[in-house]
Amino acid sequence: MSSNANRYSEEFKKDAIKLVQEGGRSVNGVAKDLGINAQTLRNWLKEEKKRQNPESARILELEAQLRAEKRRSGELEEAVDIFKKGYSTLRKRQPEKVIYLHINELSSQFPVEKLCKHLEVPRSSFYDWKNRGPSKRALENEKILEIAKKSHADCQGICGLDKMLEDVREHFPKCSRERLYGIQKRNGLYSRRKRKFKATTDSNHQLPVAENLLNQNFKADKPGAVWVTDISYVNTVEGWLYLATVKDICTKDIVGWATADNMKTELCIKALESAIKRFRPSPGLVHHSDRGVQYCSKDYQKLLKKNGMVCSMSRKGNCYDNACAETFFGTIKCEMLYHKKYETREEAHRDIFWYIEIFYNRKRRHQSLGYMTPADYRKSFEEKPLAA
Repeated sequence: MSSNANRYSEEFKKDAIKLVQEGGRSVNGVAKDLGINAQTLRNWLKEEKKRQNPESARILELEAQLRAEKRRSGELEEAVDIFKKGYSTLRKRQPEKVIYLHINELSSQFPVEKLCKHLEVPRSSFYDWKNRGPSKRALENEKILEIAKKSHADCQGICGLDKMLEDVREHFPKCSRERLYGIQKRNGLYSRRKRKFKATTDSNHQLPVAENLLNQNFKADKPGAVWVTDISYVNTVEGWLYLATVKDICTKDIVGWATADNMKTELCIKALESAIKRFRPSPGLVHHSDRGVQYCSKDYQKLLKKNGMVCSMSRKGNCYDNACAETFFGTIKCEMLYHKKYETREEAHRDIFWYIEIFYNRKRRHQSLGYMTPADYRKSFEEKPLAA
């Protein structure tokens, strides 16, 4: 519009204005006759009035501003009126604490006296609430948070809510799961997200195999009755690191383990020898494994016979027959190994040592053991004869 207006000379504008002011004609009629926009002509008239009478023009401008402010004030009054009419209903649904928190939050912007007046609460009640010390429950929540933080740190963020709850209940037996969940959520004490785990077994050989004595019955009434074994691997920049483990299905602890840069029979023998040396099992222990060539080898079978162990093996192609052993690898990978990138095998070995010897066997609570650790569960068997 301004670009079109600039096309006309000052003389043309004055003549057009005179037609309206002195000729008594309407703005629209003059604009139509001159072929210009009616609003453009109105703008010229306003500018002329300002030049002729600046005070009057200023008054008109102020009046326009006043009208705009009145409209805005009316809208605000309407909004306040709506708030007042609905406030009594809304306030009934809110506890006093919520009102006080709101006042406290706004106290840096508005006087407390006015806030209390408009929100219909006594000012003395607000100050009583503000000066009151933390409640017994709030103090308990602080102590629960300390325990939860320690639990989360001790397991390096591996364990979830249920296992953290067992740590808390040692000090606060009546703490509910919902209460701890609220504390966990507010403070971001979440466990690591799990990833899918895939296990593989090489049973392509002609060596003798043993009968499956477990048939997926992964229960034992005492430690040292059944051991299950398996092999897995960890990826490092340096190359694969292979891990062989021996697990007691009664106590769920890893009784023996070993690592190497290959998955030869010596790796499995080393893991079994470490378990034998530490726990010295009685003859008749059932040793269960898959049909991997390492477990079927002559040297490994010789070690089993030497220690009076009864050999049991999974059926061909049935991964569930050794699921009890494979679950450990799924656990360690999902909880720790998958979350790190290892440059060397030694780095991975150090983490595996910490996970098995410090965390998994001694600190990690197992749901199947009534949220006890494997070490405490094993100890409970050692204390039974004394109790009797």
